[in-house]
Amino acid sequence: MEFIFKRHFWVVHLLFIFGVMLMVARTANAFIESLVTPLPQPKVKSAPQARPVVMVAGLDGEKMSKLTGIPLPKEPDVKEPLAAAPKEDLSSEPVHTSLRVKLLGTLVAGLPEWSICSIQDVVTLKTQTYMQGDMVQTAKILEIERNRVIILNNNRREFIDATSGDGQGPPPPIVAAPVAAAPAANSGAPPSVALGNGIKAVSENEYEVPRGEIDKTLSNLNDVAMQARIVPAFKDGVAQGFKLFSIRPDSIYTKIGVQNGDVLKRINGYDLNSPEKALEIYSKLKEASRIDIEIERNGSTVRKTYNVR
Repeated sequence: MEFIFKRHFWVVHLLFIFGVMLMVARTANAFIESLVTPLPQPKVKSAPQARPVVMVAGLDGEKMSKLTGIPLPKEPDVKEPLAAAPKEDLSSEPVHTSLRVKLLGTLVAGLPEWSICSIQDVVTLKTQTYMQGDMVQTAKILEIERNRVIILNNNRREFIDATSGDGQGPPPPIVAAPVAAAPAANSGAPPSVALGNGIKAVSENEYEVPRGEIDKTLSNLNDVAMQARIVPAFKDGVAQGFKLFSIRPDSIYTKIGVQNGDVLKRINGYDLNSPEKALEIYSKLKEASRIDIEIERNGSTVRKTYNVR
């Protein structure tokens, strides 16, 4: 047995060599495979496939309406552009204002910008003096006349007189009085309210005036303004007072001794050198027991005194 093993020991060596060669071959094959095999790439999600577009056939509205008898819906009306803001109407006849104010009196001058008026707020009972161009609440004064004031309120012409507005919008249209009630022949007749009948001249420049005459005169300033023309008087370009002319013979001016051409310069020491001061003192005269006026007549100064009883 031992002889046989030694005799055939070369077979063992051959098997060992064959095994070593097989191991070397597999190792080389694995190494070469690692070199030539590409690296693994990350998986990329495939883009979603677009859905197939389904083409819908259009319908002819007019044909469908004829077949079904159903009327087509109307297209919505196109909105009209906003109306432009109303323009100021300066040519229309003024209407009575709805403002809660009333006119107490006016002083009309030859130059419109010198005319002044006294207007009372009937809600607050506050009285103020205004000139052309001033604002009365929401309205602008356009003109000052003898018995009314023309204003521009909400882009229309209105007037303020001795009657207060109702505060609720424009009043009903004013109906003109019949011709028979106010004939043209009587347009120059004296005012219906008699003023100054109770005034008594004590001397040439001193008078006695009942308290009632003061109240009556201050309550009827419109009638007083119609009895004479009053314009500002200037000397060397400086206002000196107010000049009176066209005085009616039966007016209150005549009864207190004022003549045509007189320039009224002061009342109770107040200089009348501006329109504002002309009405500033009228409320104070109600309580005054003595009224002194200074007049320039034909270049001379004349002082008159009125004792209120």
